[in-house]
Amino acid sequence: MSEVQRFIPDRQPTTGDVDRPLQRLSGLRAIVTGASRGIGLAIAERFAKEGCAVACLGRDVERLHACVSAITSAGGNALAVSGDLRSEGEIERQVAEAVEGLGGLDVVVNNAGTDADDWGSVHEWTAENFDEMMAVNARAPFLVAKHTLPRLLDGGGGCMLHISSICAVTVWSGDFAYGMSKAALNMLSDHIAVEYATRGIRSNTIMPGAIRTDMFEDVVANHPAGREFERDVLARHPVGRMGTPAEVAALAVTLCSDEVRFMTGSNVVIDGGYSRL
Repeated sequence: MSEVQRFIPDRQPTTGDVDRPLQRLSGLRAIVTGASRGIGLAIAERFAKEGCAVACLGRDVERLHACVSAITSAGGNALAVSGDLRSEGEIERQVAEAVEGLGGLDVVVNNAGTDADDWGSVHEWTAENFDEMMAVNARAPFLVAKHTLPRLLDGGGGCMLHISSICAVTVWSGDFAYGMSKAALNMLSDHIAVEYATRGIRSNTIMPGAIRTDMFEDVVANHPAGREFERDVLARHPVGRMGTPAEVAALAVTLCSDEVRFMTGSNVVIDGGYSRL
């Protein structure tokens, strides 16, 4: 193992800069999918702090209402819309409810996603597990885009942001369907960026490395190597720690703000140096 890859204890950021709101999304209205936990929750909370009204979409009703309660208690503006993104009819309903509740739409964050409970070589994957991965991580974001793009066009344009993964462009052995689904998400974003640029819509992706979330903890719990796998993941990140949802949310604010109106069709890496090894 090279010097840069050696295991370094997981250190968290020592600065509060990523949590400092600047009201950069004041007056905007956003849909955030998968907002009940992890990166989606952090984005919803940060957007609200930045002055954005947020429709929080998710399947876990209890967590979803806890998210909205936390936002509104802090003086933000949010509403909960529960439902399953694997159904096009459900997506159409959720989008309609969200837009009606917000009074319009300016920003869409395609964040909801899943990872496998059981990793294996390509030939060991079942068609059922592959289909489930693609349904949640690729088909659902497409359908969210399909039903929100007309709403953005009605308002004269807007911004779409897709939470992808560094796995879209690197290989994590055993998790091929996840990487494949995230590569598909990148291509969805690229097509939106090119096809809708002259109509006022920007589209970008964020590609995080390992982020300390409930979903990552689920992966560790289900992985045969367990904490040894976690140590290996940490060793792949030159900064010596995992990222935090707050750091991804801070980047999301920038990408959805007017500060970067010339930026579209970009796949932005936030991975602690992982992809440079």
